[in-house]
Amino acid sequence: MGPRKSRTLVFKNVLAMRRKKFKKQKFFTGLILICLFGGFYLFSSKPEVVKKVLKKTINYTKLKVSGSYSSRLKDKMSAYISTVERTGITPCRNEEDINSRRNLYKIESGTYYSIDHLDYSHAYLSKKGKALLKAIETDFGEKLSTTDLHDSRFIVTSLTRTKENVRRLRRNNGNASDKSAHMYGGCFDITYARFENDNKRLNANDIYRLKETLAQVIFELKENKRCWAITEKRQPCFHVVAR
Repeated sequence: MGPRKSRTLVFKNVLAMRRKKFKKQKFFTGLILICLFGGFYLFSSKPEVVKKVLKKTINYTKLKVSGSYSSRLKDKMSAYISTVERTGITPCRNEEDINSRRNLYKIESGTYYSIDHLDYSHAYLSKKGKALLKAIETDFGEKLSTTDLHDSRFIVTSLTRTKENVRRLRRNNGNASDKSAHMYGGCFDITYARFENDNKRLNANDIYRLKETLAQVIFELKENKRCWAITEKRQPCFHVVAR
């Protein structure tokens, strides 16, 4: 075999090897892209499937309570009502008025909270009130995420009230005040007597642990000057007001 033919043969062999290597790289690149797009599709179209897979890989621990934070939420109305009246929204007259306000935002149930049936308020909050509720949800979810109560949700029982709501409430409850922080957009109530969980029947101990965990979240935000908060006794709820 002459030197020219030998060089040609070597060149062909090298070219064949490069083509083979390129095909392998192309195959693995395609496989990676398929996995990425497949994972994205599964996550976006069937997030519950992804959650189930992730749950199987997490070693859940029992939610522990570190002290009674609910007893430490004891702001007085006198501490915040004048500030709320000065910085909050102008009180709405009625439902039609509240629905037309551009400085109020419709509030829907979230991942870690539900909006209860509302008799004397409407599911609207100001920008500050909405941000505070979101912060509580985020922190609450983080504290529960790797615990036995990870699927639990707190329940918001009251949000923004109109003047008409306040009048109706006072007719049915003589102890209700006409100076309500609920009229200014940044106030809401969260019950601590009940929580929701689709996968577990909550017992008294579960509810106590969730109550104190939620109270801890609110207390930490209160300490960071994000809100005022009161643990109400007559109506079992956390009364929270955005600062």
